[in-house]
Amino acid sequence: MTNLTSVRSIAPAKINFALEILGKRSDGFHDIDTVMSTVSLADSLTITRAKPGAGLSYQVEGPGSASLSESEDISCAAARLFAEASKTELDINIHLVKRIPISAGLGGGSSDAAAMLRALNILWNLNWPDDRLSELASQIGSDVPFFIHGGICHCTGRGELIEKLPDLNNFRLLILSPDLDTLVLNKTASMFGSLAPTEFSEGKHAWRVAQRLSRGLPPPTNDLVNTFEKVIERTNQTLNQRYAAYRSMGALKIHLSGSGPSVFMFIHPGADVEFLSQTFENIGGRCFPVETLSRRVSREVEINVGTL
Repeated sequence: MTNLTSVRSIAPAKINFALEILGKRSDGFHDIDTVMSTVSLADSLTITRAKPGAGLSYQVEGPGSASLSESEDISCAAARLFAEASKTELDINIHLVKRIPISAGLGGGSSDAAAMLRALNILWNLNWPDDRLSELASQIGSDVPFFIHGGICHCTGRGELIEKLPDLNNFRLLILSPDLDTLVLNKTASMFGSLAPTEFSEGKHAWRVAQRLSRGLPPPTNDLVNTFEKVIERTNQTLNQRYAAYRSMGALKIHLSGSGPSVFMFIHPGADVEFLSQTFENIGGRCFPVETLSRRVSREVEINVGTL
């Protein structure tokens, strides 16, 4: 029987142009106000249909992938949740190629989970609309609904309320991702737990960024804020020293992505990106020259048809 046999999807990283924490909710989560964009650094996820009764098999490769397992990868949890919600037998082979640093504030795990939902939606010919996929995605993680849509979005609630903003001309960025001696477990939860009530804000910076982007204008520099920068300043001397080293070598305006530790800077068209990358990597960490992605490119898939 001829059938759709595999779907390959990109799973792009993200950066936060602005991220404000508004306060803690009664359900234990926090209300946030953030503007995010997908970027060209991306994992690759290939889902292949397996024979009936085969179940789920999982293979991962790439930098940092040794720390991942099927039980810890939320893309596998996304597959199980989708199979249950759609009443579909979970007979698939998963091949994940990691390029996004793990636990780095770039949304790699959430993006992989969203790519899984989008790929299975195609592989299983379910035709769920994005809004329905987003509702499912919100059960997996707060950033996952954003990655269902991709591009540039204004996200509120705990991150699951999505306002899509228009695509812009690509911004060129350099992501600096410091190497850490150990992977911090539950890093994001720990960062939220370290917030002081005085660090909550009203969301006016993220709102202004969203308003500018909605009119096709670049984000205002003074509004590129991230509440977690204050937490790092108070609690992590190692990262403060690393960021100071970046600044001393020319990265004067760096902006934290997510809960960190990755930061990004805008680069001009004439910049010597290779020289900049080497300079910052000599300090410690990895550098990724990237561009912001359109919504269409963020959701690109490749399908294969064969005989089972």
